[in-house]
Order: sequence, then structure tokens, then C-alpha cells
Amino acid sequence: MNIIKKLIICLLFTSFTFLKAQERNNEFQFEAGVLYTQNMVIHGFNQANATKGWSKESPDVRFEYWSKKDNSWNYGLIFQPLSVNYSGVLSSNLNYKGIVYKAGDAGHLKYQFPTLRFSSNYPIFSSNSGKDFLRFGASIVVRYADINLSTNTNSFNTTNLLALPLINLEANKTLSNDYSLFTRADFLPSIDGSTFLDGLFDIFIGIKKIMNPKSNIDIGLRMFFGGYNPRKADDFANRIFYNAFVVRYSWN
Repeated sequence: MNIIKKLIICLLFTSFTFLKAQERNNEFQFEAGVLYTQNMVIHGFNQANATKGWSKESPDVRFEYWSKKDNSWNYGLIFQPLSVNYSGVLSSNLNYKGIVYKAGDAGHLKYQFPTLRFSSNYPIFSSNSGKDFLRFGASIVVRYADINLSTNTNSFNTTNLLALPLINLEANKTLSNDYSLFTRADFLPSIDGSTFLDGLFDIFIGIKKIMNPKSNIDIGLRMFFGGYNPRKADDFANRIFYNAFVVRYSWN
């Protein structure tokens, strides 16, 4: 995790130094809610899902900083920790690193997947009022995966740090004076596997309520899903699908 801390410091320093000289609006966002596991898949090479049916509810939090300017580029820095603990019975054999984790054994899984991303987007459509818009851009996400699976007889722990480019979309559609439909998404479809299941998708859609000129609240659904499948003997694939019902508070 020391690498993550260094990357956070580096990104913060670079971002704030670049934005300091520009006349922009600063917006802070805090998100909290409940995270539901819709699907947790860990399977060996040519094997069935060993963690079928494993599910857990856990708290979900997210922190965002955005530097915004009308009719220009917006820049965001987003951090989302993710840590979920599971317990269940292995539903299939899992072969990994020469060890067989046997179906029917009780197992425990500690799954950590924190992400840090730098996003930027530019308006490709905006109404005269500026309230309705569609913005398009890109994000760089640094994600750290820490997977710890154990049974009564064996255990393994694997970690992986990876930086990925993502497509960024943001849109808002006015419903009334104080309410609008808002969405923001970062995603990267897979090109050498399942388009959705082996990519990375982070999508929020909800209703925005303007509280006053300096703050608003969003209530909606966040979907976070994706995975990887190395397709190598003695290795394992991992796919996740999380839903989170969240409340977001934004202020400037």
C-alpha cells in the first residue's frame, strides 16, 4: 500500500499545481451507501466458479474533488476504497499454484480493491442554460487488488497493482427547476475476452436535487463490475459485480 500512498501524493501535487493558476470552481463530493455483491467469481483454469453464491453487504464510501469551468475542461480526482469479507463453502475445486482447494471445504475470502483515478471531460453538448449537458473525456485509474482466500487446510494471497485508461462520460438532463437526472461513468470494455465481464465499468445514475447555489444531493445506484481471466493453467480468474445504493453530497 506504500505505492498507493506515493501515487496519491504525486497525483494531488501535480493536479493542484496545474489548477492553481486557473480561474475555476472547486467542488467536493462525498458518497456513502450500502454495497451489495451481485456476483463474486473465482475459478481455476477450465473450472467452475468456486465461490458461487458468496454474497455480502458492506458500507460503500467514495471521495471526489472536481475543478470545473463552464464550457471547458473539468478535472477530477476520485478515491474509492473497497474491502469486503466473505465466508462460504467452495462450490467447485479451485486449482492454484499446485494446490487444490476442494469443493465442500469452508472458505474465507478477504477482497480488497481500492481505486484512485484522475478524470477529465469536455462538453460536446450543452444547453443555453448550461443545465443540460453531455461531457466526454478520459480517466486514468490506478487499482490495487488484494485477494486472500483460505480454507481449513490451505490459503493463498495475491496482490496486483495496475494502471488503466478508461472512457469517461457525464450527462445531466433537467426534470424541473430543482431536480435532474444525472449520470457519470468510467468504463473500458475488454477486447480479448468477454466485453463486459472482463472489462472494467463504474457507472452511477441517479436523481440530483439542488439544495442551494453551492450544494446538491444525488440519490441513485452505482454499478461496479468487471474482471480478468488469464486463461492459464494453475492460475485463477476473478470477476465481480457490485451494486450500491448511495447518497452523494456535493458542495463548493
